[in-house]
Amino acid sequence: MHFDISYTIQALPQLFRGALITVQFAVIALCFSTMIATILSIVREFGNPFLEAVIRTYVSFIRGTPLLVQIFLVYYVLPLDLHPVTAGLAALSLNSGAIMTEIMRGGLSAIPKGQIEAARTLGMKRWLIWWKITLPQVFILITPPMVNEFTLIVKSTPLLAVITVVELFRTSQQIFSSNFRPIEVLLGAAALYFLINFTASKIAAVIELRNAVKLA
Repeated sequence: MHFDISYTIQALPQLFRGALITVQFAVIALCFSTMIATILSIVREFGNPFLEAVIRTYVSFIRGTPLLVQIFLVYYVLPLDLHPVTAGLAALSLNSGAIMTEIMRGGLSAIPKGQIEAARTLGMKRWLIWWKITLPQVFILITPPMVNEFTLIVKSTPLLAVITVVELFRTSQQIFSSNFRPIEVLLGAAALYFLINFTASKIAAVIELRNAVKLA
């Protein structure tokens, strides 16, 4: 069977719709994971040994187990009747949340301690220090690894096909199961994955340049 690019072109409209869903999943999961990481980073500041142990266990479990297993655990094991989309988002967010927690810890360590001490000397409350001083600088510092995490989430979304979430890869499966042209269809899907991540990297480069100016 010879390669026929016309099948790729015919599949593009459907693949593009699947790509939009993939981007939505990645953006929402990154937002939730950033919220998780922010909350856990703040909790760590209280220095409670029990809470620190819980956070370490969560991070270690996520980093030590495959994402596919985590998806199955969320969808099949949790005592909740979750929709595949909800379960998929939860699994991606929890997985990325552990990575983002470590990324934020690295960003926090780069902030000069003198700034925090000066703010405390001025009588600023802890939450205000986080809101006005710590978090703005952290998010500037971690922009590059955040973008990298976004691309990893995008490349992880095909795993959601196992719980019937119709994103880009699942869409391509549906197409080539009907036209029996997997190579042409998957080539189109691969091109869209590349386009998504390439665009994200370019946007991140612009943001990083602007942030460098702000920190200068």
